[in-house]
Amino acid sequence: MVDQARHPTPPRGTPSVDPRPTLWDWLDAAAMDAPDRPALVFEDGVVSYHQLRELVNARAASLAGEYSPNDVVPTPVRLDLPSIVEIIALPTGGIVPLPHVAEPTRPPEARAPGAVVCVATSGSGGVRRFVPLSMANITASVEASRRRLGTGPTDRWWLTLPLDHIGGLSVLYRSLQAAGTTVVGSFDRRGRLLDATRPTVASLVPTMVHRMLSEDPPSLASIGTVLVGGGPLRTAVLDGAERAGAQLLPTYGSTETASQVATGIPGGRVRHAGYVGPPLDGFTVDIDEAGIIVVDGPAVFSGYLGDAERTRAHRTGDLGRWEDDGGLTILGRADDVITSGGENVSLTAVSDLLSGIDGVDDVAVVAIDDDEWGSLVCAYVASSLNREEIRARIDDVVAGPAKPRRVIVGGAVPELTNGKHDVVAVRALFAEGAGTAR
Repeated sequence: MVDQARHPTPPRGTPSVDPRPTLWDWLDAAAMDAPDRPALVFEDGVVSYHQLRELVNARAASLAGEYSPNDVVPTPVRLDLPSIVEIIALPTGGIVPLPHVAEPTRPPEARAPGAVVCVATSGSGGVRRFVPLSMANITASVEASRRRLGTGPTDRWWLTLPLDHIGGLSVLYRSLQAAGTTVVGSFDRRGRLLDATRPTVASLVPTMVHRMLSEDPPSLASIGTVLVGGGPLRTAVLDGAERAGAQLLPTYGSTETASQVATGIPGGRVRHAGYVGPPLDGFTVDIDEAGIIVVDGPAVFSGYLGDAERTRAHRTGDLGRWEDDGGLTILGRADDVITSGGENVSLTAVSDLLSGIDGVDDVAVVAIDDDEWGSLVCAYVASSLNREEIRARIDDVVAGPAKPRRVIVGGAVPELTNGKHDVVAVRALFAEGAGTAR
């Protein structure tokens, strides 16, 4: 994709005062050790580590005087070569990229000293915040991941999650640090890119796994290890993956923790829906008196952009419980437990019940305010069945206040750019009166 000829290495940009390796150092080491090894594989070509280093060097050199050190710069990204070059080159020049896919995001502060990237949280709960991550955070996360997964330079990571979220960025970082190969391409449920490139490890969200199981189970099974995060792996998906012979590893993490916190053991068995395995090395994970997961460690961010520096462990807002094997089960968000008709209802539990109904492809369960019930349970059901069939099957599995009182039956559930359900958009549909009343 770029000129194969070698060129002298230009200056590396602003030198780092941090003795830890930088993104540039990872790239430089890989290019020195294996210059012709594929760094990036696209549908239309391959970029070697030597070529990628030259592109990053050229871009970093061009940044001189364009920005001040530690500036947070909104950076449009796609799953393409220029975006990957930008994600590496900006911090090489002392600048902090704030990647975005849709409209540019405007951070509350213009500078983030010590950060190599600033990531906007997904906004799935309606509150958008900005998470600066340092090289120390990223290095700790990548090293903990490699210890759990056993990945190395011979692995080919499939990068199909967007680069404006930690899920996509972490794939790039893990592969770069290990001098591995990153297969880059938009999600294809039928596995055409997979058939051509044969990645050995991937990071997906549950919706992607469900779609691949529906369209092309052998392609999913062809990937050696499939990390699945961003939501619970439901029973129906686990059963389908087992039948297909796919190796799924549930994982739990967040932007604030620079990705993974807990992940299943390779070769181990996924016990049940919501199980994500034991914490990775380097993380301190506790569950407080309210049942909320609390995390600390060198991969955990130092505080949101514009806020005071974090002085205590990060309280995630996720509910969890410990299993007898030391693994963690995610029970949902604390704000997913609502009171309806005077009883506590877990929206996550309702969603899991509905997703197990034959003929249901996907489901998002939300709550809206209601004068009679306090909170009204609502379900957006993606299915080819008609409303009457869905109603009857819901009646078979859910009763009482947990039963969805308003239901939308349609096509795909609205999604964010990272493949997660767009809960805000779904909730807005019901708040505006959409859905049949029950």
